[in-house]
Amino acid sequence: MSSKASIGGDSERDPLTDVPEECYDVLRHPRRIRILATLGARRTRLSLMELTTAIVENEELDVPTGKARHDVRVSLVHNHLPRLAEYGLVEFDAETGAELVDEPPVHPADLAGLLELCEGPEGERMLEAIVHPVRMRVLGMLSGVEHTVSVEQLASALAASDVGADDRERAKISLYHAHLPVLADAGALEFDADANLVTRGERTTSVLH
Repeated sequence: MSSKASIGGDSERDPLTDVPEECYDVLRHPRRIRILATLGARRTRLSLMELTTAIVENEELDVPTGKARHDVRVSLVHNHLPRLAEYGLVEFDAETGAELVDEPPVHPADLAGLLELCEGPEGERMLEAIVHPVRMRVLGMLSGVEHTVSVEQLASALAASDVGADDRERAKISLYHAHLPVLADAGALEFDADANLVTRGERTTSVLH
């Protein structure tokens, strides 16, 4: 393996590039990603019953169907839909249901990769780790290289980008202490802290294509 791989190119662009940073917080939950994907696929206003049914059918819930429907509906009404509405992603009314706003800051088609990461018991943990402006950019940079790269290379590329610290040394410190350990712990990449080397994770590569 080599630490001299170049970093750059179109793959640095992540699917949330045009999303306001304040919206990242609301996208760190699998159910919210599924809500947006469902509303985007249907392209119409869905009643709470219809949306509840769609979510129940697309999640693995280890409870009887009746309880699952109740729990999902409560979470939609009191948590997820109000949060998505607060961030300008959906229009929601408890009586008439929900639909995407006309020009959402994030489009459902851009969430396909994130939706893949929602699968399985680690979905929420994975989203919590990667849905962050700097971390998404790091994964985008890694998706364009075939080999291990150094933290110094990532820091230089990050400092030259439009996210994170604009100074290479500060970017290196934030990567080493804040971002790379979190991404490695979630299985999004491999990070050798002693050697200062980073290897992309195959599972998260799909997020950026």
